[in-house]
Amino acid sequence: MTLFCQAIKSCARWSVPTVILLFLRLPAVAQQLTVSAPLTADQVINQLAEMNQIRTKALEGYTSLRTYHLECHCVSHKTADMVVRADYQAPNKKVFTIVSESGSGTVRNRAFKKLLEAEQESMREDNQQRSAITLENYTFELSEYQKTDTDEFYVLEAQPRTKNKFLFRGRIWVDAKEFAITRVEGEPAANPSWWTIKTDFKRRYQKVGDFWLPESNESETKVRVFGTAFLTIEYREYHITPAGPAMASSHEKPSDGQ
Repeated sequence: MTLFCQAIKSCARWSVPTVILLFLRLPAVAQQLTVSAPLTADQVINQLAEMNQIRTKALEGYTSLRTYHLECHCVSHKTADMVVRADYQAPNKKVFTIVSESGSGTVRNRAFKKLLEAEQESMREDNQQRSAITLENYTFELSEYQKTDTDEFYVLEAQPRTKNKFLFRGRIWVDAKEFAITRVEGEPAANPSWWTIKTDFKRRYQKVGDFWLPESNESETKVRVFGTAFLTIEYREYHITPAGPAMASSHEKPSDGQ
């Protein structure tokens, strides 16, 4: 998640503060109750790691569309948009194709494209291990166990063991039935630049067929001198290529007219 920290170092020296991480709009939760948790924090993370490994092996690839939108409330107000097609092939290949773009050329060239480059770097096997939400990279504490009419979640506080640029500190929500992360809130484990005062991010995941993939990300970054930058990323139109017939599925979301 914190792979976008790399974009910050490249962008901070420009007048457009493109210090960017991820965060989401939170859905309303109906009749939420807090009850005793059946598992400890470490047990939840071990189950999560096991299920992630199973899902990773079952996913051969996917394609999707992303919509990036940035608003910079700085010395000069700037906005930019970009639609990107993402093609993923297991285990560590992503190819991005820009479908359309508009708005500030500085933002698009120095922010969006740097984010894509940082994401590709994060796909390297060693970086995937360094950024994984595991007991090797984090300590966890069980905050609460939430139960609604339809779902149950473990809410865990995550603290990074090192100031790795790929890590974060914050909270994760883990589905108690499928042991998949559905939501993340936090801030980077390490401040990526002197220019960055604070970055808050949130991320939401969606179930696509048998897999859990990003749905929306938003971030708010306060930058020294310049002001505040807001980024949103929406993920849609997933097409899944499963690794075997047992998990064969395809899922498409409406294109919202784009």
